[in-house]
Amino acid sequence: MGSSYIGRQPIVNEKGSVFAYDLLSSAQTINEQATATLINNVQSSFGIDKIIGKRLGFVRIDHQFIFHELFDLLPKERIVYALLEESVIDQSLYESLKKLAMDGYCFALNDFSFSSENIEKFSPLFPYLKYIKIDIPRSRGIKREDVEHLKKQGLTLIGAKIESHDIHAECVAKGFSYFQGYFISKPKVLENPSFSLDQEAVVQLWNMLQTDMDIDHLVRAFELNHMVTLKLIRFINSAVFALRNPVSSIRHVLTLMGREPLARWIMLLMFSEAQESDQNNIPLMLMVVNRTELMKQLLILIQSNPTESQKATAYFVGMLSLIHLLFNIPHREALRRLNVTPEIERALFEGDGFYGELLTMVRSIEMLDTESIEKFLLKHSLKHEALEPIIATAMEKVNQFDEAMG
Repeated sequence: MGSSYIGRQPIVNEKGSVFAYDLLSSAQTINEQATATLINNVQSSFGIDKIIGKRLGFVRIDHQFIFHELFDLLPKERIVYALLEESVIDQSLYESLKKLAMDGYCFALNDFSFSSENIEKFSPLFPYLKYIKIDIPRSRGIKREDVEHLKKQGLTLIGAKIESHDIHAECVAKGFSYFQGYFISKPKVLENPSFSLDQEAVVQLWNMLQTDMDIDHLVRAFELNHMVTLKLIRFINSAVFALRNPVSSIRHVLTLMGREPLARWIMLLMFSEAQESDQNNIPLMLMVVNRTELMKQLLILIQSNPTESQKATAYFVGMLSLIHLLFNIPHREALRRLNVTPEIERALFEGDGFYGELLTMVRSIEMLDTESIEKFLLKHSLKHEALEPIIATAMEKVNQFDEAMG
């Protein structure tokens, strides 16, 4: 195919804060060549700071990669090399792994199936490992005492392929330190029928910004919601936006920035408030940033000179595609309260129209669905090289938000 893409999945701690990123390659098989290509892309095409920010990066390797002189390409303090379970374990691997570990390189076992046979097979490697990623669907029999036994050997356990919040809770109870899986991007039990009172105030202001109401009426409406206004101004003046001069009032924002930026920021404030109230929402908040950035950049790539209205629609489609996950309410109910246009609703639920196509492409990038990515590029006569800076820019934007949120 001649193209190579990088994806990443967050690994989070018990509170939901991002600890590291598992770096994914579009290669169908992980081997020494695929790993070398991934490392080259991380180092050259993208840059490690854009890919993982301040976090660790997990790179999957097979046993053959251990014997190649490629470890110096990435800084050892930033990378964990995760050895595949199907790797050949022999004396030469022990010796090489031991030497590399003594030189300061960090290793893990990747997607390890917990069983007595595997423990016996891999235990000679344990002194040279720091992490074990336990494949949870294949290791449901693992008990807390098993986890504690591995911890006593100096190993940190990561629960991988966690598909639900219930399974995540089980892993927490068993003593796992970190967690990875699609439970991060799936809704919890839908308990709340609507937004909270504070969220309702933000929703009302957002809806007002979508009308032709004059600036004086808008300013008065914001000033009647003192707490929301104070939070919004503080949020806009935070390191997230890196404004040259701080804004001091809603009128200032409206005059300098216009309605669309204020509408984007007030919606982002809603997401930020939800994140503060539930630390498990941090990865979702970062997904929101990633999606909105990709939507906007793909629009610019295709349209070359889109209008502000088109940018705003692309942004909101990306943002609203995740709103129900953050607020634990049915998706259509959230959109009904926000009075979104039929065009946006069709894009979200049917993947209809141009913005629905962009959202489908963003999801393909997130899942590293190379077949769908190639079809999109072919339809719009784009080369895959055009996608690399877009993906890197989105990752960098996410890293900036991650840094700003502490």
